[in-house]
Amino acid sequence: MKEFFKTIKKEPGFIMTVNMILILTVYMFSRWFFYLENLSHFQQTGFFDMLGISFGGLRFDFSAICYLNIALVVAQFLPFKFRYSVNYQKVIKIIFLVINSIGIFVNVADTVYYEFGGRRTTAVFFSEFANEGNLLTILGHSVFEYPLVWIFGVAMIFLSAKFYYNPLKKNSTSDLDYVPKKMYYPVHSLIFLIAVLITFAGLRGGLAYKMHPLRQDSADLYCKRPSETAIVLNTPFTILTTLHKKGYEDPKFYPEEKLDSLFYPIRNLNPDGKEMKKYNVVMFLMEGFSREFVGFFNPDSTGYTPFLDSLLTQSYSFEYSFANGLRSVDCMPASLAGIPRYIDPYCYYVYSNNQLQGLPEMLKNEGYTTAFFHGAPNTTLGFKAFTNSIGFETYYGMDEYEHKEFFDGTWAIFDEPYLQYFADMTNEIAQKNKPFFVTVFTASSHEPFALPEEYKNVFTKGEIPMHKTVSYADHSIRKFFEKVRDKDWFKNTLFVFTADHTGPTFREDYNNEMGRLLIPVFFYTPGGQLPSRCDSTRLMQQVDITPSVLSLLNYQKPFFSFGKNIFQADSLGYVNYVFNNKNVSTMYYLDTLMIEYRQKALYGIFDYKKDFSLEHNLIDQKENFPQLPFMEEQLKAMLQQYISRMKSNNLTAK
Repeated sequence: MKEFFKTIKKEPGFIMTVNMILILTVYMFSRWFFYLENLSHFQQTGFFDMLGISFGGLRFDFSAICYLNIALVVAQFLPFKFRYSVNYQKVIKIIFLVINSIGIFVNVADTVYYEFGGRRTTAVFFSEFANEGNLLTILGHSVFEYPLVWIFGVAMIFLSAKFYYNPLKKNSTSDLDYVPKKMYYPVHSLIFLIAVLITFAGLRGGLAYKMHPLRQDSADLYCKRPSETAIVLNTPFTILTTLHKKGYEDPKFYPEEKLDSLFYPIRNLNPDGKEMKKYNVVMFLMEGFSREFVGFFNPDSTGYTPFLDSLLTQSYSFEYSFANGLRSVDCMPASLAGIPRYIDPYCYYVYSNNQLQGLPEMLKNEGYTTAFFHGAPNTTLGFKAFTNSIGFETYYGMDEYEHKEFFDGTWAIFDEPYLQYFADMTNEIAQKNKPFFVTVFTASSHEPFALPEEYKNVFTKGEIPMHKTVSYADHSIRKFFEKVRDKDWFKNTLFVFTADHTGPTFREDYNNEMGRLLIPVFFYTPGGQLPSRCDSTRLMQQVDITPSVLSLLNYQKPFFSFGKNIFQADSLGYVNYVFNNKNVSTMYYLDTLMIEYRQKALYGIFDYKKDFSLEHNLIDQKENFPQLPFMEEQLKAMLQQYISRMKSNNLTAK
């Protein structure tokens, strides 16, 4: 028996098994490292919670390792004796370490980017950065910005190489026969088939007849809170399983003939044909501006936006306003075309070529000049292609900006010089004597949170690196207004402010599913077109921006949007709602109540105004909420409209 086990230890199949267990161990270490590095987002996740999460995560780890090593599994279990060659095993070792080092690197690197995306990276990443000329610079900066992460990653790769198991020291098969020679091929063929079956089970997460193959949303089985799915999962799995993403599955909650009566995304704001008011429109999309950074909304704590705070006292704002996505690319379809994020960013999903009815196109058709400004390279995140598709006539990126000396070295032109350029170009556009719609996307409050040299000793206040750049961006917006407030066009202009998404969370009360989506959205009208007030009752979201802007302009034609006209609040048919999708949850807000759906079932009920931190799930008190059936009906109808219209390319009023 001793000789038998001695022989087994030198079997290529046994070698492969031991080394896959080694990589599984590395992935488990990486999971706990991910958890500890992002602990501020998982304060409610304790040690025993992590044990359950880690156990569930083994399925996803094994699946990812099977994907990465499937060819090597075949090579090591083939029923042929050349596998025992020392040179053959050396080649296997090199390939194994290269492939799995890439997997380890990707998995550890995502520890950094979870802070900004709120989820594991998927194959969408490659679409986002396919044309990113400065991607290596961005990644290189991250190496120095987060040294502990990269040291850990290198250590894991080193340990994988150090403890790689390979006891074969000579080219010999005579001492490796543990079955009679006549039975070698039948026995090893059977072992090969068993190995293939186990690998197949690993890929799909099991062999149960009716089970779905393992997916990202399957992670919800092993956690109590949606955010914890990021701990369960690993990044090689989320990338590999989204490489060939299929379209949405129509939930078919309601028959088609009933659906439009429940929720109808075609808006007609001015059926009486009132004359259009052709105000100029200037929109600021502010990179990463969480509501928690804005002192106006948080009088009990330090704010980092003194100029915006002063502007908010003269604006129409909303106590509760939400992002409809998690990334910059989610903000664009939401704010400019009324399309919220659902599961994945619209711009990089299989329906991204659908025809949209964007705000710039609608205004261009009414005689407006339209232009989009962003101080990053023109290929960044596919912004230029998307702005073209929704009707912006001109795109002004870093390629058009002459003073490259103001480049921050990694991401974009610093905000102050770029917003001065934006002011100059807006003045130039105004000289055409036509109404205009211009949008600028700020950039300096994006990672790596760089400041110009002359401001490094000016903006020093902050608990996290982003706070200083938020203050710098706020200062840059102030300088823009100082430059344009005496221009002829200024008082005839509607200024719209929103963040693209939230930034890193510092305050504990914002560290929940609602808080990580709260952003400032407000309208400033220096000509007095809107009153100055902060509305505590109307719920605002990014997809409401287009209908609300068009309402203020008395736009006369029907259009498509999943948002509502926020200024229609006094009418009989107004529904005061917000729709959001984050991680594995879909959330629907109505007045003071929020419901959360997971796996197409009601998961949570929260009175969010009384329970800002969402600590008290009231699902056991469903009978106390008479509005609940209406909320569930609206949520299901919105989801079905979204999916069916995406699949049928029916996202316009035409």
